[in-house]
Amino acid sequence: MTVDSGSARTYDRILLTGAAGGLGKVLRETLRPYARVLRLSDIASMAPAAGEHEEVVSCDLADKDAVDALLDGVDAVVHLGGVSVERPFEEIIEANIRGTYHLYEAARRHGVRRIVFASSNHVIGFHKQGVRLDDRSPRRPDGYYGLSKSFGEDLANFYHDRYGIETVSMRIGSSFPQPRNRRMMHTWLSYRDLTELVRRGLFTPGVGHTVVYGVSDNRDVWWDNSGAAVLGYQPQDSSETYRDEVERQPELAADDPDAVYQGGAFTAAGPYEKTPPVRRATRSAGDAELVLQLRNQTGESPVWHAGEQALYWVDIPAGVLHRWRPSDQQHASWRANQQLSCIAALPSGGWVGGMEDGIYRLTPGQDQTLAAERLVLAPHARAGMRFNDGRCDRQGRLWAGTMLSDMSRPAAVGALYRLTGRGAGLRLEQVFDGMLVPNGLAFSPDGRTMYLSDSHPQQQRVWAFDYDIERGVPGNRRLFIEKLAGGRPDGAAIDADGCYWICGNDAGLVHRYTPEGRLDRSLRVPVAKPAMCAFGGKDLDILFVTSIRLPDAAPQALDGAVFALNPGVRGVAESACIIS
Repeated sequence: MTVDSGSARTYDRILLTGAAGGLGKVLRETLRPYARVLRLSDIASMAPAAGEHEEVVSCDLADKDAVDALLDGVDAVVHLGGVSVERPFEEIIEANIRGTYHLYEAARRHGVRRIVFASSNHVIGFHKQGVRLDDRSPRRPDGYYGLSKSFGEDLANFYHDRYGIETVSMRIGSSFPQPRNRRMMHTWLSYRDLTELVRRGLFTPGVGHTVVYGVSDNRDVWWDNSGAAVLGYQPQDSSETYRDEVERQPELAADDPDAVYQGGAFTAAGPYEKTPPVRRATRSAGDAELVLQLRNQTGESPVWHAGEQALYWVDIPAGVLHRWRPSDQQHASWRANQQLSCIAALPSGGWVGGMEDGIYRLTPGQDQTLAAERLVLAPHARAGMRFNDGRCDRQGRLWAGTMLSDMSRPAAVGALYRLTGRGAGLRLEQVFDGMLVPNGLAFSPDGRTMYLSDSHPQQQRVWAFDYDIERGVPGNRRLFIEKLAGGRPDGAAIDADGCYWICGNDAGLVHRYTPEGRLDRSLRVPVAKPAMCAFGGKDLDILFVTSIRLPDAAPQALDGAVFALNPGVRGVAESACIIS
């Protein structure tokens, strides 16, 4: 039911699916004036209802009965829910295909007459850049995700012809606070324009099934959006505001998909023969966003620097320290003279890092070099070793593990060390030995539980320890996770609730386990080998994920990039390393 509310029409109850995702969070705020009650749904965690005007309902779109109950009492739907990145078909089919069918069937049964469907530019992604398209142009999906959105448009058309349910299918371009690259100068959709397009999709009468492009008033847009005239949609924003900033980025290679196809890098994803299937319990929300498309060989040790409001991480084999600032989208890097595996910030500036032969003080220079002063020599058991994962406990003691660099020749010569002492008295104390690949280090918010894994394929276990915060000594070792729900255990982080987030290497997943060792959720990233995660952002509510790129990766695959997830929880600030 719609009612007049002053100058604005409103519905009694609007359902917003995918409410935990990036765009879902935006529309949760901006759609408030248009409904007496906004029902918010996702399979991922969401913030509690803010008052009587909100209802928060957890729902798996693949669950037919749950979706039917979700639509009870609803007058209109904004459907954002589903997998939002390119993934194997087996993962796409549940939420995006079966789930969209369940939603339309429930809408039919409950008499819902209006749906705004979040389709995607990836429906036409294999068209070359520069080709002018309108809503009648042939669809050329660029992957399984694009195919699922093409199916959704066909489903919407069918349900209008057969049952009279009206839908506006929005082929959303790239909706972010600002365009992130040259391709997005053509495809960018501001949050303000997104909200206006959704509003008009909800309230414009007689739309039947209308397909429109979700794009702002960009100078060089590829899409003829005259079909949106029926909605009266007139975008207010333009990517031109950001042109100077974007064009300072390096030029892409001529054959880079981001420079060739309208769908960009999605056209190069897959095949997925080597990607293990994801267990059905995997949660399909989180909206992994591409932060920086680098080709890190082994992107590791992400650390959020609160003072700089910047993310730092390393590429181990390259010996490179990276920094990315969200405020101005600026990336910088500094190269050391040997492999760099893990970092921790120093209170006075600079970093401490675990390298091939020891623990070093690291100072980024003006000439993109990373000055390295060795503090402690590593007592490696044999040649060919390096440090791997490392982080500080809550008191500022650095913990770091060592491993044999060549994982194809497993040998239990790795060890876990604690950096002890101050100034000239710094030394490494071995706490555990006999490890293959020590990894997954993390400390609970109160510092009294320590987590450690061995991520080698022959081990794949995670342990928990009671931790004496006064002496820095772990005890009462116990098995915490015998085997991940998907992938091998890699780098980890802790959230404010004390839950343990760990990357599922080889499965394209980031898992959250409760302090009791129970799997709470798993979020997807669009690469097979996520390496380590870290909470960041002003409110520590973004989960950044680094990744690994193998030598045989497709030229324009996203492997090695850095991603951001919206986990629905906040993290805990990392402690600085105390060495003096």
